[in-house]
Amino acid sequence: MTDQAKAKLFTVASFPENYFLENLAVRADNSVLITALNHKQLWYVPIHAKQSAEPVLLHTFDQLTLSLTEVEPDVFYLCTSNAYTDHKSSLHRIDLRNWSVGNRIQAQKVFDFPDRAGGLNGSCLIGPRTILIADSIAGLIWRVHLPNDGASPVAHVWLQHESMGYYPGQMKPEQPGINGIQYAPKLGYIYYTATAKKLFMRVRVNPETLEATGEPEHVSAGRMADDF
Repeated sequence: MTDQAKAKLFTVASFPENYFLENLAVRADNSVLITALNHKQLWYVPIHAKQSAEPVLLHTFDQLTLSLTEVEPDVFYLCTSNAYTDHKSSLHRIDLRNWSVGNRIQAQKVFDFPDRAGGLNGSCLIGPRTILIADSIAGLIWRVHLPNDGASPVAHVWLQHESMGYYPGQMKPEQPGINGIQYAPKLGYIYYTATAKKLFMRVRVNPETLEATGEPEHVSAGRMADDF
């Protein structure tokens, strides 16, 4: 019997109609944080074996909520963007180390991206306190360093490539460029999806500098893949 034949699916949680669940992060206790993009919200879902749970609203933001990255145990950074209007984009710190259900969370905005940002999307940890963030509208990847001394994060464009772009006004509904992004440290590559162009790509990473090395390579094509 294959592993696929053994797999069983059950409903973990249910959300109301017209909720765009964009991204999730699984905590060490297997509970889940979920962003609801169109409602600008962050939700918490406890996990009960073979039993559905009631989602708990943690916070409502001023911008669309997108990806989550765990930078240290139970400390997450959440990307938000006004992707369809003025393109203002921000990064928020969420510390759940002393949090328990029923208490309010402290969502601290730590960084506003420069005007070049268009619409943040997927993100991943690439090194200690260093994350990469896909920008689906600007067609590039941001690198953000998060100082541990309370100083402001520092961001710069990590890589921009034609594969990361989209087709403004040509697809209905509009589809993003670069979307999901993930680091495979054992292989030494960043992998990313480009939805509008139906591409799955990778680029080599210098393990010492954490910068991109060489040109992005095609892995596969033909599917409008989303986040990882």
